[in-house]
Amino acid sequence: MNLGLRGIRWRQIDPVLLLATMGLTVFGVLLVASATRQYYDPPRLVGNSWFMKELVFAVLGIVGMVGCACIPPRALRTLAFPLYGISVVALAAVLGLGHGLRDYGAQRWFELGGVQFQPSEPAKVALMLALARVLSTSTVGARTTIASAVLLAAPAALIYAQPDLGTALSLIAIWLGMLVMSRTPARYLVAVGALGISALPLSWLAMKDYMRERILIFLNPKADALGQGYNILQAQMSIGSGGMWGKGLFEGTQTQLRFLRVSHSDFIFSVLGEELGFVGAVVLFGLFLALLLRVIRAHDVADDGFGAMVCAGVVSMIAFQAVANLGANVGLTPVTGIPLPFVSYGGSALMTQLAAIGLVQATLVRRRLYRFEA
Repeated sequence: MNLGLRGIRWRQIDPVLLLATMGLTVFGVLLVASATRQYYDPPRLVGNSWFMKELVFAVLGIVGMVGCACIPPRALRTLAFPLYGISVVALAAVLGLGHGLRDYGAQRWFELGGVQFQPSEPAKVALMLALARVLSTSTVGARTTIASAVLLAAPAALIYAQPDLGTALSLIAIWLGMLVMSRTPARYLVAVGALGISALPLSWLAMKDYMRERILIFLNPKADALGQGYNILQAQMSIGSGGMWGKGLFEGTQTQLRFLRVSHSDFIFSVLGEELGFVGAVVLFGLFLALLLRVIRAHDVADDGFGAMVCAGVVSMIAFQAVANLGANVGLTPVTGIPLPFVSYGGSALMTQLAAIGLVQATLVRRRLYRFEA
C-alpha cells in the first residue's frame, strides 16, 4: 500500500474549495471567540480557553486536511473497512467508558487530559469510506443497496443510543446522498423512501421524551417561552436585531449579555446574525455555496468511482448539517444539536470536516488528465 507523494499533481488542487474552507474556518474561530468571551470577568480573549482550543483545533485540522490530501484514494479504499470497524468499536466503547452530558444521560465523549474526543464525528468519514467502497464496486442494485443499509445500521444505532439524534440523522443523510449520487435506480430510492415513511410512527415512539418535546416546541415555541422555547425565540431575536450590517463583532447585546444560550455551538449563526448582520450572513452563505458546488464538481470530474463516492458523502454531510443548523436558528427546523460545519465550537467536528475536505482534494490532485500524460 503506497502512502507516498508520488503521483500528486498539486496544480490540480481546487483553490476555490480551499479558500471557501479557510474562510468558513476563520468565521468559526472569530464567532467562537465572540460567543465565549463573556463567560469571563472581565470579558477577554487572552486566557479564553474556548477560543484558544478552537484555534488549536483549527490549526491541527488544517494540518490534517493537508495530510489527507496526500493519501492516495487507492490506499483509502484498502483502509475503508478497517477504519469502519475501528469506528464501530469506538462507538460501542463510548457507551460504557465515555463521558458526556448530565442532561438526558447522554454519553458521547472520551476525555483524556482535559481534551474531549467525540468518536461519532470521525465515524461519519469512516462510514463514507465504507459506503464508497460498496457503492463504487458495481452497478448499484438491490443487493448493494441492502449492503449499504447494513453498513449504516451499526454506527447509526450506536450513536442514537448515546443518545444523539442529530448525529444519527447526519449518518442517514450521508447514506441517502451517496445513494442518490451513485445513480441508484429510482425504484430502489422509492422503496427506501416508502420504508422510511412507514417507519415514522415507530420512530416517534422510540424517541426519548426530550426529543419529542423538541419537535413539539418547534411547532409552537411561544407555548413555553421561558423553557424549551426560550433558545429558539432568543435566536430569532438575535438574528433580527442585527439589521443590515450588524452591531459589530463582540458588540452583540443578546450574545454578550448571555441572553442567547449555547451561542458557541447550536446557535452560533445567531451570533453572526446579530453582530455581522445580513451582510455577514450573505458572506457565510456564499462560502457554503462555493464549497458545496466545488465538492460536487470534484465528484463530477473524479476519474475513479471510489473518489467520486467519497465526494458525494462529503457534500451530503456538509449540506445536511448546514441546512439543519441554519434552519434551527431561524425556526424552520427543530433543534437537534447539529453543529454548523466549520463554524460551531467543537474540535472533533472541525477536524473531521477539514479532513473530509482533504479527502476531496486527494481525489483531485491524483486525477489523471490526458494533457499531462505525454
